[in-house]
Amino acid sequence: MARQMRKTRTLAGCALALCAAACWRAAPEPEAPLTVTRVSPVDEQPLLLNDSVTVYFSDAVDPLSVTTESVAVVGSDGRPVRGSLRTGTNWVTFVPDPPMTATLADGSFRPGERYRLVVAGYPRPDAVRAVDGRRLSETPAREFVMSPAGPVDLPTGRLPAPLRPPNSELPFLQHTTDVLAQVPAGAPRLRLHFTLPVLPTSARPEAFVVRLAHTRQRLDVRRVRVLTTPVDPHPGSTVELDLGTEPRLHGGGPRVTLSAGNLLTVLLATGPDGVRDYSGQEPFPRPITSAPLWQVVHGGSLALVAWPDQDEGIVGDDWLMPGFESQNGIVRPRVRVEAGNGSLGVLRPTSDLTLRPGVAFDRGDGVMVQSVDGKFPFLAIDIPRGVTLRIDSPGPVRLQSVGGIAIAGDLELAAPTATVPTLQHGALASELLAEAPVALVAAGEVRVTGRIVTATTLPSNQTALAIATAARIQLGGELPYNTVLAVERATARSGPAIQGPRGQSLPTAVAFEYGLAAGARFAVRGASPWRLLGRDHDRGVLRFLGASPSLQIRWQTVLADPAEPTAPDLRPDRLPRPESIFDGDWLALRPGSFGRFLVHADLVAGYELPMFEELRLADR
Repeated sequence: MARQMRKTRTLAGCALALCAAACWRAAPEPEAPLTVTRVSPVDEQPLLLNDSVTVYFSDAVDPLSVTTESVAVVGSDGRPVRGSLRTGTNWVTFVPDPPMTATLADGSFRPGERYRLVVAGYPRPDAVRAVDGRRLSETPAREFVMSPAGPVDLPTGRLPAPLRPPNSELPFLQHTTDVLAQVPAGAPRLRLHFTLPVLPTSARPEAFVVRLAHTRQRLDVRRVRVLTTPVDPHPGSTVELDLGTEPRLHGGGPRVTLSAGNLLTVLLATGPDGVRDYSGQEPFPRPITSAPLWQVVHGGSLALVAWPDQDEGIVGDDWLMPGFESQNGIVRPRVRVEAGNGSLGVLRPTSDLTLRPGVAFDRGDGVMVQSVDGKFPFLAIDIPRGVTLRIDSPGPVRLQSVGGIAIAGDLELAAPTATVPTLQHGALASELLAEAPVALVAAGEVRVTGRIVTATTLPSNQTALAIATAARIQLGGELPYNTVLAVERATARSGPAIQGPRGQSLPTAVAFEYGLAAGARFAVRGASPWRLLGRDHDRGVLRFLGASPSLQIRWQTVLADPAEPTAPDLRPDRLPRPESIFDGDWLALRPGSFGRFLVHADLVAGYELPMFEELRLADR
């Protein structure tokens, strides 16, 4: 028995030993810590003012752990300097802002000063991490010094200032354009674009010759400013010439008054006074006849986008839905009491439909609604091609839309007719509608490209339909005999309010009541036309004139169409989301892109209606 127990203990011990050995062999080796392998540039020579600094890591880094707190360059005072961060698989680059003034002291780095690169590591909680969560094992710091101001000798050649030329094969050229640029008379500032960065120390007033084209008189350039505005995918820049609020003839001559229509031209000086790129080269010469021109316009600032403009109305992405209008210098919601409160939503039937007062029906999206007596108050009415809408009523019927009405299919009227009313120009719309057997009433446009027919033949003194709108009527289909076409007086005065073949219809002008019908509660939206922003400006300031606080105003930009550079690229996958904006905001602009304003407001009966006088994106 004792021998058997000893044998059992021996076997158990062997099993434990084997298990321990197996467990020891299966234990994973500890992962190597995340470390900094090198920092570029690695040499001890002073850095140039626009040199980037790159940190390389031993493993791939989590880009979310790379912030301005975890990777920073600080000056001798311990404060971080300006710049941007770029992150790759296993590297992070600090890109400084280049200097733009002749002193070279306005960039991220200043000549001759010492800086320190700090990368956050353990034990800091905001340390740079690997993609698997490992924190940087330590907090390394590297110091470097900037080259002093003045010429710099490099193995590749001598530079006129401590700025490294871009790695580009582009020649140094001034950009040209066939579009005549504009400049406000009260603040004449001209902008010239170049293919490569302009050396700030060479951007002096004497480097530019500005003349009045009609008199050849040379004007003084008060101030020159270099901007870091890329005008294409390559590293270009822009120079702004400020002539002052009171331009003067060159050499301290008398003041010159600029008038709208004047043309200004700019030539580049050559020789010691000429403008140069970072490598010290002058721009490639160009013929005098191809010098750019600017046209002087009225005002103290130049409107890049203004809405509304004198040559346009108010448009939106969906003309059927409730929108805005411009009246007497005010942009306001396009609402009329006679157009109803929109409580039934959008009527857009997908199959043939009969409307009867007091009888529920599917408006086209599965929602059942019904009229209020003989009135059908919709947000919009859209009868698509191939669909017949029949109105069957023993009494008068009024189809109302706070938006627009589109009839591309058939509208069949099975309702009593009435004697043609006496039409009085400027009569109240409510009085005319009260006499109509069937009325289509809209605050927005009415477009008829399908057929509107009656169930029975009309006598010569009878009418079956009145169409009334506060906007315009576009006809391209069939109307019943003696249809009354009523448009608002203001619309009738501003141009052709009824377009297309009218047939045997009876046109007139009426007066609508501005405002919301009782119980109204809906949203209105509007969008300005797309405007080409051009290449002359890289930013603009927003100015809202007389805008109600309840308005929601947004800004949207899009690149030019690759196949048609004069038109915006409106493909759905290319349209960025609009951004909310406020009066006084500065917007960064991408030269050559298109921009527009979008406005939105929620309307409720009994509350003040919002409005604005102008939305403007100006150059200053």
